[in-house]
Amino acid sequence: MVRNLLENARRHGGEAEVSVMLASAAAGTMLEVCDRGPGVPQAERERIFEPFYRLPGASEKAGSVGLGLSLVRQIARRHGGEVECLPHGEHGACFRVTLPSGALPSA
Repeated sequence: MVRNLLENARRHGGEAEVSVMLASAAAGTMLEVCDRGPGVPQAERERIFEPFYRLPGASEKAGSVGLGLSLVRQIARRHGGEVECLPHGEHGACFRVTLPSGALPSA
């Protein structure tokens, strides 16, 4: 799940820095992976989690077949969590994964 989010951010963010934030609280854990790429239009923010769906204009040459975000959502949900796509300023996208307390093994 994390690898897919990081690879997507690197692929779509170009040369811009990718930011990663991990926070833990009694209620659970939140992971955010954000890039400064072209972003995801609001109307597409749910569809990108569908298997084999790619944004209009995306090509397989970019190294994507449209399964990564679908897998991210499936993994998050198997652990009782969720993932959402949010805007990241004027340019970019932020993917926020939330997992309930106890979904991750303790160290």
